[in-house]
Amino acid sequence: MEFELNRLFIFFACALSSAPLWANNFNVQVLNKSGQPQQDIVVFVTPTNGIEGLAANTEQLIVDQKGKKFAPYLSVMQKGQTIQFSNRDDITHHIYSVSGENRFEFKLKAGKSKNTEAMQATEEIAMGCNIHDWMSGYALVVDTPYFGKTNGQGIVSFVLANLGEYQVSVWHPQLDNDNRQQSSITVINESTLSNTYQVRLADKLLPIPLQENQEEFDFLEEY
Repeated sequence: MEFELNRLFIFFACALSSAPLWANNFNVQVLNKSGQPQQDIVVFVTPTNGIEGLAANTEQLIVDQKGKKFAPYLSVMQKGQTIQFSNRDDITHHIYSVSGENRFEFKLKAGKSKNTEAMQATEEIAMGCNIHDWMSGYALVVDTPYFGKTNGQGIVSFVLANLGEYQVSVWHPQLDNDNRQQSSITVINESTLSNTYQVRLADKLLPIPLQENQEEFDFLEEY
């Protein structure tokens, strides 16, 4: 009996020592111009005093090609991460980045995958396919470990390492303004953590381009 109690004590001691004493959970909700929750909007939160000392996100971003579309259409990642492109179609794709410093271009046969180099510039990456020119997608590279996309309720949650002053930014390639981004500065403390921080889009979202061939025939259907 004493042995079992000792084991139980050690288990709880280890559990407590490995868990944080508190969590700075910060929730952001994005609303459209009409005040309705907006899904699939990129949100990234950047401490105004810099990201030194914060653990970087090293998880690989995966973008599939499925049904002659990029899936997902919109992604977000931290500078230094890589992208894995996986062709789920039974045809070849010719993937490329449109412009910018994070350049890549390669052919990807059916069922194959390819990893890019680490993305080293903070920018939006527009992607396309040289074979199926209606295919389009985006990845935003940010310089903070706090990023995500809103869910069906327009909410994305972050666990912040520290309280303090942060810049909250929202981004979408169809946001109808000059830089497709909307930002604000807020002070996050223990009292504000209990409230969801709301961002209402000042501009409308333009329609996402139709991700399918608009021609009456497709002579590249087998490629």
